[in-house]
Amino acid sequence: MKECARPYYLFDGEIRECPSFDENFVHKGTSLYEVVRLMGGRFLFLEDHLDRLLNSLNIAGIQSWINAAGIRETLHILVDKNRISEGNFKIVMNLQEDGSRHYLAYFVYHRYPSSRDYNQGVRVITYPFERIDPNKKIWRPEFRRHVADTLYDAGAFEALLMDSGKCITEASKANVFAIQGGHVITPPEAVILPGITRHYVLEICHELSLEVTRKKISFDEIPDLEGLFLTGTSLHVLPVSRVNDHPLQVKHPVLTEIMNNFQQVINKHLN
Repeated sequence: MKECARPYYLFDGEIRECPSFDENFVHKGTSLYEVVRLMGGRFLFLEDHLDRLLNSLNIAGIQSWINAAGIRETLHILVDKNRISEGNFKIVMNLQEDGSRHYLAYFVYHRYPSSRDYNQGVRVITYPFERIDPNKKIWRPEFRRHVADTLYDAGAFEALLMDSGKCITEASKANVFAIQGGHVITPPEAVILPGITRHYVLEICHELSLEVTRKKISFDEIPDLEGLFLTGTSLHVLPVSRVNDHPLQVKHPVLTEIMNNFQQVINKHLN
């Protein structure tokens, strides 16, 4: 699947037509990136995404060559040029091996869960993988392609990343939460890429006085969990109905309350 999903994209601040898009400026060299959701013509949690992007550059020891205000301004131009009000777009800061640096922004193909997915949950599978420097959001095309192929063959919605100790850390494009004994479990920030949606879900848990334990989720614990859900830019808060062959409860009251409260956060942010 091609990277660029709409007629126009940004390259170093200049609007260009999608047929000229060169994927080497994403797949080659080092690319740090963010994917942001556009809803009703408004950017959802854009400032959070920009903060994380600049933090990724800082962790990588790279000085940004464009500031948040510059990125924000060009994104409005990109949206207006494509005449679009809904979708996901990717912001990429790319460093080529010759030392050249490039800033790209473009709309990407996305898959949003259906109403059925939110009501009945989705099936996920486990996938052996451990991130190196998890707090840096680096584009890994080979990993993405292999996960996509594996999901297609399995007929699954997402892949839970499992480390060498058979513990779940996160999903390929999302963070993971579990419910057990009436409290919430999520892997610690040191072993994951902490998502923006995850941040707001943790705030909701605090507001609801829910106990949160930060620890990896052992694969052996999955059959005994009261619930499992994913959080992410495209997913929001999405229940999991099955991990491999293990069925899970979807209509847990804690999960339902978190989902309802997160929708309120979205509405407040966009209005």
